[in-house]
Amino acid sequence: MNKDLPVRTPPLADQIYKMVLQSISDGTYPPGSMLPSENQLAERYQVSRPTIRTAFARLADRGYVIRRRGVGTLVAESPSIVNPLYQFIDIFERISSRGLIPGFKQISAEIIPVDETISKILEVPEGSDVLNIHKIFTANESPIIYFENYIPRRVFGDCLTDDQALQPGITEPFFTFYREVCNYPVKYLTSIIRPEINQDLDIARILDLKSSNETLLHIQDIGFDKHDTPVFYSIEYLANEASILHVVRQVE
Repeated sequence: MNKDLPVRTPPLADQIYKMVLQSISDGTYPPGSMLPSENQLAERYQVSRPTIRTAFARLADRGYVIRRRGVGTLVAESPSIVNPLYQFIDIFERISSRGLIPGFKQISAEIIPVDETISKILEVPEGSDVLNIHKIFTANESPIIYFENYIPRRVFGDCLTDDQALQPGITEPFFTFYREVCNYPVKYLTSIIRPEINQDLDIARILDLKSSNETLLHIQDIGFDKHDTPVFYSIEYLANEASILHVVRQVE
């Protein structure tokens, strides 16, 4: 991301969460080990216990640790790159938490007039400008996820010049970009998720598939702000382990 762009400092709990997750990822706290207590970490990082507790709760909610009353907080077995269906987890985080090296490559970016189909999805006039980005994410240099993003000008027009908007990686991390650069926090997503036998030779080449008819997970996401206004449309193709979903189903 361009260093000249305004970036807000993330909340303390988010900072602690990322530091502890990094220590889990790099093996400082291996699977099955006990994390330091809330008091110990609060003293180490010079923050309050509620801040540590919030970070721990987030780690537990995402399956990185297990909290046991009267015992402490244990590091869970190594998570996979599976995508929890009940929440969104940053792609880089999902990959690095497995001990793999995440990577990103922007294939193309251009500002284009939107067609009728996507104009209806984004609730913008047909022919209005959208930022269209094609990109891939890798794990240990192997491509696993292909994205197409469509971002309406109303989101980026006041915070970026057109030249800045086309810079590789300018929108990454994606939700941080919305929240901290454009001041358009994404409140929720609606998604269509389905397995699909790939018949696109370009996608097979981009994802380095062994054959052109492998089964991929195809996801269409629409992101909304707090006013229920659509702020992006994405098409994703997930290959290999990234195509697995983790579903939590509650019984009333």
